[in-house]
Amino acid sequence: MNLLTNKTMIQIKQRIGSHDQRGFGLPETLIAASAGVALIGASTLALRTTGSLIDKMDLKAGLQQNTISGKRMMRSEIERGLHLLVKTKQKPTDQLAHTDITHTDYQASLSQCQSLAEQSKQVFNPVFGIKMAELNNPVYYGLSLSSVGKGYALQRCGTSMQLDGRYNEKDKQSLAMVIDDIGVIRCSSDQPECIIDPTKEITPLSELAADTEFVFKEDKTPERSSREPAIRLMTDENRKLIRFIDPTTDKDNIQTSFLKIESVNKEITTYPFYFVAYSRADKRIEKGPDDSEMLDGLFFRNVSSKRMRFLVDGSGSMSACILWGSGFGNRKIFWSGRYYFWSRRSCALTRMESLQHELISLLQELPNDSHISLRSFSSPGYQNHRIWQTSAKSLVKIGHEGARYSAIAFVNTLDDGYPYRWGGTDPWEGLNEAFADNNTDTLYFLSDGEPNYDRNRGRWTQADHASTSGHYAALNNNREIALKVNTIALGLQSKWMQSLAGKTTGDYLHIDKTYVLSSSIK
Repeated sequence: MNLLTNKTMIQIKQRIGSHDQRGFGLPETLIAASAGVALIGASTLALRTTGSLIDKMDLKAGLQQNTISGKRMMRSEIERGLHLLVKTKQKPTDQLAHTDITHTDYQASLSQCQSLAEQSKQVFNPVFGIKMAELNNPVYYGLSLSSVGKGYALQRCGTSMQLDGRYNEKDKQSLAMVIDDIGVIRCSSDQPECIIDPTKEITPLSELAADTEFVFKEDKTPERSSREPAIRLMTDENRKLIRFIDPTTDKDNIQTSFLKIESVNKEITTYPFYFVAYSRADKRIEKGPDDSEMLDGLFFRNVSSKRMRFLVDGSGSMSACILWGSGFGNRKIFWSGRYYFWSRRSCALTRMESLQHELISLLQELPNDSHISLRSFSSPGYQNHRIWQTSAKSLVKIGHEGARYSAIAFVNTLDDGYPYRWGGTDPWEGLNEAFADNNTDTLYFLSDGEPNYDRNRGRWTQADHASTSGHYAALNNNREIALKVNTIALGLQSKWMQSLAGKTTGDYLHIDKTYVLSSSIK
């Protein structure tokens, strides 16, 4: 090995010293400059990327917030309605003639809505109507263009609603935007690289909005394709239900109706649009759609807590059909009350689908500072005996980045697979977990049946009703903050759930078909 001589070492030190005194030479300067340019470029790109992500998050939040009041308005009116008005492929039977939106009784008021739209140089293509108990003329919802003209919207036409939720019959019909920024479908994946159908590419959206058909066939409006609105509706055989469903075929990447904003650089921001409401004619007109901090749904009432858990039934019996349609489709499996059966008959809504829509609607509207946990129970080891993993260790702030969408995704998986793989009814792990968590002050507990076993894995009997609620009431007495348990019995009366709610100062709600479609006026 050659070793450096002392003289060579001295020369190297001298050169290094001279560089220290004079600064960088030309090669070093060029290298440093290049590195600086690269660093600045990378920083600029990172800032742009971060800015883009922030903008995208803001757009999503905007889409979410802009629909909340509109969905509340629409749900409020549908629930107060006697029945829906729709256009069907076949002439309605005598029993459903009053639900035909093309009936001569409704043409005058409907023509007024379309005239109002023409006067404002807008489009109003009727989607459905609602026959109200307290109004002579129906309220109509129709397809129009978004506020910026790059998408679609749902507009409401009818007698105006006051802030207290009452109608003023003296007011003339008026048009109002309800749901803005309904998406324009690009293709099956709805991504910027999609090739838009060339036959529709040059057709103005206003023409497409006017020509889109909302004719119900087997209780569903037609599937949508390129450049058409990303909404599709479903109803039931009695014209009481409005449900927004997947607007396209089951074979593509689109799974729900959705809202969308598309920027100049073709960056797409979408937000799923979930909605279910039933005409119930309950005449709850003492409250307006936006005059309370409490959120009210069909299942989850008076939601005002900021630290709560949701424990919901994921068992196979949740596949029972609540509302049947009049059409037929692919064979599906349902719970009869005693056994599973296959049917091609169209089910407008199962218990599970109803729960999913109710819970998702609530999750979309919860304030950002709400902390929650989600758990579904069935039988240990079965598909639906599980927790939303993000909340496995503690309550999760719903406004935290990605939490809301993650929670919704969890709820959407509850109807995956065959119902007989979902499991039975075993709520004890979830109940014990809730009572052991001193950071939770409210529990929403929903079940559609009696437990398969008692808390000790013994046979469930009537004697367990009082002892079980008493056990949890005793646990509540040892908590720093008492846990308020709101129980929802879906499909059947539950004395033990009623007792549990009573002993924890919670509310008990029994939901069956009569409750869902309660109608005080026929």
